[in-house]
Amino acid sequence: MTPEVFIKRQLAAENVTKVDVIQSLWSGYGEIARYQPIVAGKLQPCIIAKHCQPPTSVNHPRGWQSDHAHQRKLQSYAVEQNWYRDWSTTLDKTARVAGYYGDHVDGTSGQRILLLEDLDAAGYDQRFQMDNLSELLVCIDWLAHFHATFLYQQPVAGWPQGLWEHGTYWHLATRQEEFRAMQDSSLKNMAPLLTEQLDKASFRTLVHGDAKVANFCFSADKKDVAALDFQYVGNGIGVQDLVYLLGSALSEDELAKHLTYCQEYYFAELGRAVMAQGEGQAFVHELIDEWEPLFLIAWADFQRFILGWSPEHHKNTALSQRLTQQGLRHLAAFY
Repeated sequence: MTPEVFIKRQLAAENVTKVDVIQSLWSGYGEIARYQPIVAGKLQPCIIAKHCQPPTSVNHPRGWQSDHAHQRKLQSYAVEQNWYRDWSTTLDKTARVAGYYGDHVDGTSGQRILLLEDLDAAGYDQRFQMDNLSELLVCIDWLAHFHATFLYQQPVAGWPQGLWEHGTYWHLATRQEEFRAMQDSSLKNMAPLLTEQLDKASFRTLVHGDAKVANFCFSADKKDVAALDFQYVGNGIGVQDLVYLLGSALSEDELAKHLTYCQEYYFAELGRAVMAQGEGQAFVHELIDEWEPLFLIAWADFQRFILGWSPEHHKNTALSQRLTQQGLRHLAAFY
């Protein structure tokens, strides 16, 4: 089934026009495109279709192609559909996401179509400007409210149903090929212990899993933001998203200048968001006391992925290396 046909069925539209292709999916897995439906003779707001068409052969830009990687990516599209269908409606405007209009799976070909609100048309048509602290804080606000919404202390087994058991696209359990490619080092030796500390934290939430600034859309005044791309949403702790967001938003010099403030801002906003949901100060203090020391652990864990996946990557900075070494030293306090 084509996106045009599925949109007609979902919206009872008599005509659907493909307006433009927003982007291709990673490694040739399909595309994200904008469509204009006509319903009852009237033009309707555009709708976004994320159309996954698994390729017969994969050409990864950095050479990472294997059946394991292929299956992980297919699962990511299934997880994203589950997220929008079963979980996204829990959120309010403090953690805005695109509205969900339906999804389709072809069991034979493996094709998937996910229909979403066009955030540009909804007023979120601005994008992040690199090294802009005020815009970054708006994204941190979003993360804090998102994490507060799904926060649990020792959630039940099997949570979160339909999503990743371990959120984030760089989790060690799903990145063994990259781990094996790492050069021998103290970071490689201690990587399983980093993962262990992150995974055994008692306070759990849903992490976005790919919370880079490119996945945030801003309102015209840059005071509100909406997030997209939930292929790696799942069980985790908030600082995993925070680490990734900061590294995507600020240059090395700006990150060094604002790192402490951004951490403090996140935990302050997280505390306010949790208390707004009815929890007391003691609960908030316990949460922050557990997550705050794990920030450097989470930083080192992401650096582990970078050094296996693409050691020449621009995120492998001197600052990141220093923070990673601090994280490894900090890890000793847990053992």
